[in-house]
Amino acid sequence: MKQRIINFLYNLDRADASLAGAPPQETISSQIGRAALQGKWWGRAGRAVLDGLQKNHCENAVKNADALDKAYNGFQG
Repeated sequence: MKQRIINFLYNLDRADASLAGAPPQETISSQIGRAALQGKWWGRAGRAVLDGLQKNHCENAVKNADALDKAYNGFQG
């Protein structure tokens, strides 16, 4: 049951990011991570909060989104 809740929350996160204009493989955390890498103040602030809750959270979110993007694009041909 715990894994189902985690999966639901992860997919809700992806849906919310999509509603904000992000590609479907992105999460709010990966968007914040990308903004931080671009030097945007809100990205740096968001990364500080999220990485304080879980070490390297945003970095891992960006890596995961990139892996999903690569898999999706490879599948599409």
